[in-house]
Amino acid sequence: MSRAANLIPYLSLIERTLPRSALEALTDCAGGLLYGLQKHRRCIVERNLHLLGLGMESERLARETIRNWAVCISDQLRSLWMTKVELLGMVDDEASRNLDAALRNQKGVVLITSHLGNYELAGSWLAALGFPVHAVVEEIPGGHTDAMSRIRKRFGMKVIAESDTRAMMDVLRKGRILVLLADRCFRDGMTADFGLSRRRVPLGPALLSARTGAIIQTGYFVLCGGKKRYRCRINPAMDVPAGGELRLRLRETTTRIVCELLSAIVQYPSQWFVFQDEWEKNLTSGA
Repeated sequence: MSRAANLIPYLSLIERTLPRSALEALTDCAGGLLYGLQKHRRCIVERNLHLLGLGMESERLARETIRNWAVCISDQLRSLWMTKVELLGMVDDEASRNLDAALRNQKGVVLITSHLGNYELAGSWLAALGFPVHAVVEEIPGGHTDAMSRIRKRFGMKVIAESDTRAMMDVLRKGRILVLLADRCFRDGMTADFGLSRRRVPLGPALLSARTGAIIQTGYFVLCGGKKRYRCRINPAMDVPAGGELRLRLRETTTRIVCELLSAIVQYPSQWFVFQDEWEKNLTSGA
């Protein structure tokens, strides 16, 4: 296990011993320090913001993005010792009604979000509410996946490796919730309009829905209230094409997913934590 992964429980313990005011000050200081030191990451964030159409404000928003990222990491670590009551009490619920309605169909739910806000803590919060949540996670070497899974499982959320398609389909066929991130593409995907440019986005969420009949919903979990609270919103079930050629249906469904995700990202641009330059180099290229 890497040194960074080994540090997670110790960092959490430090957070537990500090008064809240001291922790907030330390987190803000860490965010400012990261912004100053990580020039490459800062430049990518500024480019991302520019290609979202926010070029005039990209420098200010980039600084705010790194600071917000530090706050979200701090809250993830703090959740290792947080009580269920504490977690539930720090979130404004704009999610459970629409999610409950979707689950009543007993078809399973493909719940899609982006790297927006505290997407890691979102699964913990839904699990703490009693929802049957299974998150698809990236397999990162060096022990990071195992270390993060301690946080993810704290309130009962289950995790599935991104390579285990069979387990994903099984979750949906049992009428449960499968959480996926869909603003970055690691496998098969398509090129989609995204702000002022184009990005590769995954077809997997649409395919899982098409194969199992599961409902698709999108949502987000973002900082609000002076960075001391979160707002969780889950949109109503998405209308998806029911007939026609599978390839065209997948593309149309994925386009609708991207539209909803992008709407949230543009609303909260300083909480979009993507630190890779994954925009299409040739903006005129097809999918």
